[in-house]
Amino acid sequence: MQANRRNARWGYVEGYYGRMLDWSQRAAMVDQLAELGANTYFYAPKEDSLHRRDWRVPYGAAWSREFAALLKRGRRRGVEVIPGVAPGLSFGYLDAADYRLLLRKFRRFIAMGCRTVALLMDDIPVALPAGCAHAFRSLGEAHAKLLTRLRADLGADTNLWFCPTVYTDQFASGPVAQDPYLNDLAAGMPRSIVLMWTGPRIIAERLGRSDLAAVSRLFRGNLVIWDNYYANDYCPNKLFVGPYRGRGLQLWRETRGVLLNPTGLPATDALLLQLLAASRRGESPLAAWRAALQAAAVPPEFFKVAAFLASPFWSAPRGGIKPRRAAEVARALHELIWNWKGPLHLEWYSHLFMLKADLRVSGRDARARDEAWLQKVYPPLLAERLRRR
Repeated sequence: MQANRRNARWGYVEGYYGRMLDWSQRAAMVDQLAELGANTYFYAPKEDSLHRRDWRVPYGAAWSREFAALLKRGRRRGVEVIPGVAPGLSFGYLDAADYRLLLRKFRRFIAMGCRTVALLMDDIPVALPAGCAHAFRSLGEAHAKLLTRLRADLGADTNLWFCPTVYTDQFASGPVAQDPYLNDLAAGMPRSIVLMWTGPRIIAERLGRSDLAAVSRLFRGNLVIWDNYYANDYCPNKLFVGPYRGRGLQLWRETRGVLLNPTGLPATDALLLQLLAASRRGESPLAAWRAALQAAAVPPEFFKVAAFLASPFWSAPRGGIKPRRAAEVARALHELIWNWKGPLHLEWYSHLFMLKADLRVSGRDARARDEAWLQKVYPPLLAERLRRR
């Protein structure tokens, strides 16, 4: 199935660990999506206990009022808010009560006005729980049967999305085309259900036709990409804000769309969504990135340090940073840390400050051996190792 790029689903995933937006930030993000022409806000924060750990507990009145307001705002602005439920940590596949609770949670979202809901079974063991291992060939079959039942009970007017346990080639047991979980899931899952997929790895360097060919064949192209390119919840001491590389127009043609799961820093994520929008228009990643930074009034000095904050796939040159280059970066960092002000500066300050410290430690600066300074700037275990270099 090749998607019509005009009708592609694209937008934002609030799907990271360790951070949640507040309701005013979510409202502002919906407005940002609308201004860009995006159409989807996917609600799946790992830190919402009632979304994941305590999924059996219904949302209370106060939360429901806020969520209903977000739905209304989204409808008014042309942005669909899609809620997810992630019961995989404790769901009983043979437990009738668990199924009723899950269905009730989805129906509550539908009663509030949701047209699409999502079941997430990510970041759990791929083995069947011991209590139901006799009943299914694999976890993939268990998920396919659960989805089939949900599809029937939710009704034809509700769209259902699914994030599988094997959501990347990285988790497949061998080639994707031969993975038991994915094959059993594809064989039994209703064709109308959209599958969420991250690509060859959890954080994919490239997302092209060849990178998605195997999973696309299994699920007939009915994929929405959950893109973790800028996500830093697995390394919160790092920040990635470089050009949106390794993705092109072919990605939009081969899938149902792309959702960005970024940092949870509102001003930063608004900037990164502009890069996603430019990618959808087929613009040069580098040109779009430069234009977005300039429009956000990021000082020109940032371009001298940007390589260090570009992506998870950037590596420092062998032999380290040359003295002349190090001095240039240090001068730029001084300007960015002390003289630049604004929302992006507040979100990037700690990363810029630590880049300055890292530059000092990685160079030939004798002050880097200052034990008192190391102890103040770096965590104790790392400071100890740096002292012993």
